[in-house]
Amino acid sequence: MTPRRIRIFAALVALVMILSACMSALAYETIPFGEESSRVRALQRALKSKGYYTGTIDSKYGQKTRSAVYRYQKAIGITADGRAGNKTLTALYDGLAAANSIDGKKASTVVVKSSKTLYYGCTGASVRNLQRLLKKAGYFKGSVDGKFGDLTIIAVKRFQWAKGLHGDGKVGTKTMDALKEATGT
Repeated sequence: MTPRRIRIFAALVALVMILSACMSALAYETIPFGEESSRVRALQRALKSKGYYTGTIDSKYGQKTRSAVYRYQKAIGITADGRAGNKTLTALYDGLAAANSIDGKKASTVVVKSSKTLYYGCTGASVRNLQRLLKKAGYFKGSVDGKFGDLTIIAVKRFQWAKGLHGDGKVGTKTMDALKEATGT
């Protein structure tokens, strides 16, 4: 190997090491139960903004915070254990798409039975209609923007659970029919 190739190889190795250090720095550190800190305050505020935390924002990771984390995890379809780890915090702060990329599961890999099925990541008039119906039924608090994102999937899952449907966050004919019936549409 020539000295020039060795230098290029060494530069590439150094670049990979720097990038991996930067990526690990972007990961969220688990917030342990019992911690009292500004990280817990941020967690409580984020959970409150999404409707999962109803207690006082006191910066203490107690039972109310753990219960809110658990409900949030269950609503978005990740392992529900009440621990605010990297995947939970990434979903909460950066969105579900970012959380899905942590373990390589992309929203675009969702398998659907019908092309009319709506799911996380879909956009357009059908999603706007879905959001309007969810809002009319009292499950959607966001803006009707035609983007099937975090707030929409949470609203869909809440509706599905309330109606005894499979809470997978996908909107097929059963969910849409139940939604139309619930709103008198």
